[in-house]
Amino acid sequence: MLVLLFVLLAGFGVLTWRLAVVQMKEAPRLAELAAKKYQRHIVLPARRGTIRDVNDEFLAFDESVNELYTDRTHLREIITVRHHLAAIRGVKAADLRAQLGEAETLAAYYGHVARVLAAIVPTPEAELRKMLASDKPEIVLARKVPDETARQWELLFKAEHVIGVHLRPAVERSFPAEDRLALFIGDTDSANHGRWGVEKLMDGMLSGVPGEQFIERDRAGHELPAYRGQVVEPRHGHDIHITIDMQLQDIVESICDRAFLSHGAKRAIIAVTDVHTGSILAAAARPHRDSSNPDVNTWTNLVIAGNYEPGSTFKVVTLAAALDKRKVTPTDIIDCEQMFYSEPSLKVKLSDDEPLGRQTVRGVLVHSSNIGTYKISKRVGREGILEYAQRFGFGSRTGVGLTGESPGSINTGRWSNTTYSRMPIGYEVNATVLQVCMAYGAIANGGTLMQARIIDRITGPDGKTEVVPPQPVGQACSAATAAHLRDFLEGVVLEGTGSRAVVPGIRVAGKTGTSRRYDPEKKKYIDDHFITSFAGFAPVEKPQIACVVMIDDPVGAERDLRGGKIAAPIFAEVVREALHHLTTRHQKRMNLAQKGGQQ
Repeated sequence: MLVLLFVLLAGFGVLTWRLAVVQMKEAPRLAELAAKKYQRHIVLPARRGTIRDVNDEFLAFDESVNELYTDRTHLREIITVRHHLAAIRGVKAADLRAQLGEAETLAAYYGHVARVLAAIVPTPEAELRKMLASDKPEIVLARKVPDETARQWELLFKAEHVIGVHLRPAVERSFPAEDRLALFIGDTDSANHGRWGVEKLMDGMLSGVPGEQFIERDRAGHELPAYRGQVVEPRHGHDIHITIDMQLQDIVESICDRAFLSHGAKRAIIAVTDVHTGSILAAAARPHRDSSNPDVNTWTNLVIAGNYEPGSTFKVVTLAAALDKRKVTPTDIIDCEQMFYSEPSLKVKLSDDEPLGRQTVRGVLVHSSNIGTYKISKRVGREGILEYAQRFGFGSRTGVGLTGESPGSINTGRWSNTTYSRMPIGYEVNATVLQVCMAYGAIANGGTLMQARIIDRITGPDGKTEVVPPQPVGQACSAATAAHLRDFLEGVVLEGTGSRAVVPGIRVAGKTGTSRRYDPEKKKYIDDHFITSFAGFAPVEKPQIACVVMIDDPVGAERDLRGGKIAAPIFAEVVREALHHLTTRHQKRMNLAQKGGQQ
């Protein structure tokens, strides 16, 4: 009896010691293991900020969706799995245990779950079986599941005894504008971060901070509300309003598409900006991102990256330099010869479309004389031309901030004989449509080059709105020179090469551009292939908008392939529609303001 008593006391002593170790020393580790098995960390997704146009129309926003995923812990909880499989087969769990081992039970249950899932997700049943049996803690089976569908699936899982497969909240980025502004707005990656466009430019503001919550489930996979952890609410992102007006954008898109198709062009690009703020009001290009037609799909935003030689639209830079530096006055007489001109130093002869004879400086621009412009440029010199090209923003990015923007190029190195005669008339210069538009905006507003502006205002989660102010880049030319150029450019429309840009009832100013098309592969200019353009602004007496139209390599008779015949009428249509829309928009805002004041 004493020996037995000693053995019992020793046994209880060892048990007491082990219990003390488990309860005191190993308690934190065991609690952590238990938590990992049944506790889940739920990420509460933050809503990425919306992107809207200047009138508050949605262009990009997050929609609440759900993800379907596997939970390895519950899929391997053999006791719970056996009870559900028994219910499916209509037998007792004890009988099923006698018939099937653990591995067979799990395999049979995975087969049942895979059959249920195969009917609702686009994954083969055999592949689903592998996912269910995987050692990975979780595998996402379906994304972007709408709330209504998620509710139906939860009812299905309950009826079919499906455990270990759960739904959790997620977000999906939606783009109501679709392809119209895809290359400006951009896109997001799988982590909902911006990849390009405004989505990338403003990613820091648009991205929110996810929240979190810990929940605990029982062995059957049901949440235990009593053990729900503290919720850290997500902080949502800022809303971004861009300067684009979608109603005007749709108008410009339609005009651009029609011009692209009707002229059989390789490219068609149109940009409309506010001359005082540099805001991009509308911008369209063809080809563009077209999700319905992969054959013509492009990932290049041609408005900011489609380089071309601007031709005669660049002549305003040469004249601005000459007027600012007082090398000429508007009434000085320049001999533009009789269509052809050459000098011993010129390797290539200069020519005009018609014999112009003696012209004032104003007349040189009005009638787009290459000969007259070259003679004026000789008075300015190489350094003066380069200085004013840079002042007007050529060779530099516009500051819009979007990825992929090209700075264009100007020849700042050693000039050849051809450069001296060609650069003043818009050759050996590469520019984008947006650069040219900003340059003409500077002439319209009195000589100030503005930074291109795509972000109008930012609204925080608290509802406070901050307007992004316009940013001047520098003085492109003096106010007096800008005034002279406005007069000259109106003369182009009324008396010169831009007569087809006339808009009834609106004073329009602008310049035609026609440049021969350069083939980089053949390294030469191709006969009978041209880039036609028109750049200008309106109304002249109180400029509001600048607009540039560029049609690359239009099809037609050579005599018709001129900026004045192809691009000028398109410019007139855009300006007419844009000013009408902006006037209507302004009137609506005034009416709303008056109603608000009366209330």
